Amino acid sequence: MKFHLVLFILAQKLKKAARNNPVFKKFIQGKELSVTITTSRKNTGRQYVFSNGLIRSSRNIDSFDAAMVWCDQDTAFNTMTCKNDEAIVAALTEKKVIVEGSFKEFMWFARALELMK
Repeated sequence: MKFHLVLFILAQKLKKAARNNPVFKKFIQGKELSVTITTSRKNTGRQYVFSNGLIRSSRNIDSFDAAMVWCDQDTAFNTMTCKNDEAIVAALTEKKVIVEGSFKEFMWFARALELMK
């Protein structure tokens, strides 16, 4: 449940940044991308679709360009809400999270998250 909430809040923050943050707005303009954050069981997660400067989000996961796949919900929640910027790097190193699809597009999404802040 906590994992769902974090993903929902992320969607709201992305949408707000697309409306109110000029740097973020310019960065996402013209980008066509679908990114998914889910667990290895793929029974829970959220998809974020960037299209023409707009962001849509849904719990329905279709095909994606890039995905962040966590080993379980608790690990995902704890890492994503951690204040330590190195936590996700550690999770990648320890294979608690893997990237599926295009790594280049995943890195674009990571950059977008940085600009959102």
